Parts: sequence; structure tokens; C-alpha cells
Amino acid sequence: MKIAIIAIAALVVGFGGAYLILPQGEAQLPSSEAAETQQYTCGMHPEIISDEPGYCPICEMKLTPKKTGTGAAGSVTIDPVTKQNMGLLTVPVKYGTLKRKVHAFGKVAIAEPNRHTVNLKIDGWVERLMVDHEGEIVRKGQPLLELYSHALVAAQQEYLIAVKSGEATADLVKASRRRLANWDISEDQIERLESSGEITRTMTIRAPFGGVVISKNVAQGDHLKSGAELYEITDLSSVWVVAHVYEQDNPFVHVGQKATVLLPNTDAREINSTISYVSPFLDTHGQVEIRLDIDNGDFQLMPEMYAEVSVESVIKGDHLIVPRSAVINSGVRQMAYVASGDGVYEPRVIVTGAVGDDDNIAILSGLLENELVVTSGQFLIDSESRLSEALAEGSMAEHNHGGGHSGNHDQHPSPEPDHDEFVATGGHDIHTCPMPSHYNVLQYGEGDCSECGMKLVPLGETDNRQVYVCPMKECGQVKDHKGICDVCGMNLVRYQPEDNHDQ
Repeated sequence: MKIAIIAIAALVVGFGGAYLILPQGEAQLPSSEAAETQQYTCGMHPEIISDEPGYCPICEMKLTPKKTGTGAAGSVTIDPVTKQNMGLLTVPVKYGTLKRKVHAFGKVAIAEPNRHTVNLKIDGWVERLMVDHEGEIVRKGQPLLELYSHALVAAQQEYLIAVKSGEATADLVKASRRRLANWDISEDQIERLESSGEITRTMTIRAPFGGVVISKNVAQGDHLKSGAELYEITDLSSVWVVAHVYEQDNPFVHVGQKATVLLPNTDAREINSTISYVSPFLDTHGQVEIRLDIDNGDFQLMPEMYAEVSVESVIKGDHLIVPRSAVINSGVRQMAYVASGDGVYEPRVIVTGAVGDDDNIAILSGLLENELVVTSGQFLIDSESRLSEALAEGSMAEHNHGGGHSGNHDQHPSPEPDHDEFVATGGHDIHTCPMPSHYNVLQYGEGDCSECGMKLVPLGETDNRQVYVCPMKECGQVKDHKGICDVCGMNLVRYQPEDNHDQ
């Protein structure tokens, strides 16, 4: 008996000690009340929120647990399963060099400094033409034509008289000799005149430089005036390659840069050269002209020959770079989506720079090193973000205007997909024919019945309840039967006007 009493006393002391040691508040609260209420949402339609698991009434996807906390404006939360289904991929923003191989197309051209014109400096008649066709190759000093001129005959006589007069007329000799030289009479002809002492009827006009005759404007027997253009001679021992690069490639080319010229029509011959000129302005096609100097000692390169130019360039310095696929360009601004953790994707306005090879693009502002940007599936995120913002604005506007019921999407959707979910959107947007036999005539906005011509009335003013619409109102799909939207392919849902006569 005594042993039993001692055991009972020990149990009482033990329970009392436990009561004193353990926090009384925790002991009194059930575990179900300590946990926060978990909500569920649709990964594709975040406006669908439920306190219980189930399926999205719009796209029939299984609802996923909703993450707590809020992100930046326009942020989208995506669960891992949906992320996998959407094929979302991210890469880190990193520093690197931008390399670019610029390809330009052009042609071989005459180097302008090598283009010369032969002009006549005295009146006369062409007695004999030695170079009489275009394309002929001439060397410097080669006779071009023999010219008879009364002034030349008189100048010869004046020179011989001055020479015979001796040292007393040294200045006159120099002046007479200079006159003949200024009329392009060669030194050997003057020396021969002085040594022979005989005046010749004609004098020979020689080529002042060598090259190819590309233009001839004289014929034998012509009477020419001073200043007449006789020939155009071009030296083709060196030529230009003139090519054009697009505006976006202009930062990658500069004077002094090494380049490779490929001439497909000369056995795929490649020539290493240097850019000697970059035009300071764009042409009418939005391109920049570049020029390269090419040695043509073997005369294998001909003007107008097709050429391809390759320039390998590196933009100096390290730049923040991302794949070009990470950038969403709306035409007004550029954006990228940044993964900020816990399945949250935040839109970020960015400013981009030059594009390099492998479609890497420089980031001038908006991103930081090691941030993760979305490179695949970002357009789905962007469309979802825009849809969420539009729905939020629409709900707010309807609330501010006293639009009545806001729908059942924020309540408890049924655990199984149900295409007969009602969608209350006002009752005055959809119009139908007042004739019950023509209830199949449905449309957004006013109009006339296509069957009887009567004026359509708001759906809420009739007994027509067999109406199905696309959840995306912008699709404009209204039908009198179940099915899918002809525009976006989503399942049509049942439409219920506010002023339901059955209520």
C-alpha cells in the first residue's frame, strides 16, 4: 500500500514540473492554428486565387501553392512545375569582351591618286597619233602624238637665235628653253634642237606618266585648242577595294585596322590589307563606305571586280553582356526578366549597346553582374505580367464604378474542371436578338440581327442564358454553345449577366 502511494505522488510531481517548464502558450495553441492558411493559384493565371487545391477554371491547369510576399511591380511568380512546362532558362549577367567579325561586300576600284589627265597647253594640229585606242598600256615618256603648231615653230627659232647669241643672252636662252618645256616639249627634243640647229615642223607630245589609257578624246588631223583633254591614263599597279558596312557595324571598323579581302573570281584569292579610309557619313542606303589599299603589281585585279571584306574587331574594355535572346524590345523600351528567387521573375528596364558575335549584347544600364536573366520563355512571362496588370486595372476600374459582382475566381473553385463556371462581366457588353428563335445571334456591342434585322438588345434584357465566351475578352468570342476560342484556343466559359431573371 505504501509503495502505491509513493508511485502516485511521483507522477503528480512529474506532471507539475512539466507544466511549469513548458511554455504555457505553446501548449494551449493547436498546431493547425499556428500554421498560416495556404492559398493556391494558377501559374498561367495568377488572378485565380483559392484557399483550397483544385483546377484553374480558365485553362484547367492544377492550382499550385501561392508564394507569400510580394515582388516588384509587374513581377510574376511561377512554380517549378510550370517553369519546366514553359521551358524557362536563365543565365548569369557577366563581364566579357565583345568580339565581332564584320563582313562587307564591295568591288575593286581605281585609286583616285593614280588617275591622270593629259591636256594640251598650246593650239595646234595633230599630224600623227601614236596612241590611238583605249586600254593601251603606256609608259612614262612614251610618244603620244606629233603636233604642228605655228607657236612651236616660232619658239624653236627664238631658242636657236638665243643660243647662237652667246653668253650675253644667257637669260634669253633660259627663257626660251623654259617656254618649250612648259609646252611639254621633252628635254631630249630640246637638246636635239640645240645640237642640230634645225627647226622641225612638228614636236612630239609624250606621256608624263605611265598606266592604262582609259579615255581617249583625240583623233589624227584634229585641230586642238589650248586646254583640250587628250587622254586619261590610270596607273593600276595599286588599286582600292571599296566596300560598305551597315550602320550597326560601324563601331567595329576604324582606320588602320587589319582586314582580309577575298576575291572569289581569282581562284578564291585572299589578300591581307589595312583599312585606309572610313567615310564620316552614311550613304542613302544607311551604309558606311570603307576603303582598302591593295598592291596590284601583277595587274590581276581589275576595276569593278567583286570583292568580299572581313574585319575582325574587339571593342576595347570589359562590358556587362547577356545573350541577345534575353532582351525584349517593344520598340519603345527594352526589358529583361530577372529571377529574384522563390520563383519570382522581375521585369527590368535596360539600355543596351553594341551586339557582338554569338549574339552577345552589351548592357549599359539596368542589370548587375551575376543577376540571372531569362533567355527562354521570357515572352510567356511578359504576356502573363501584362495580363495580370490589365486584369488588376480592370477589376479596380469596375470596383470604382460600382460594377457589381467581381466574379467567383477569388473564391473556392471546384476541385474538378467545370466549363459551366459563370463569368459575370456586367450584362450590357453582350447583345442578342430579342426574338427567342434568334438567340443564337450574339456579339459584343450594338448592332442588327443577321436573321431578322431587328435591333440587338443587351443580353440582360432577355431570357437568353445559353451564352459562352472566351475568358480573354479581347478575343471577342461569343457563342451559343460550348467549345474553344477561335483566336487563342482557350476553353469557352459560361456567361451570366448580372441582372439574371432567374435570381
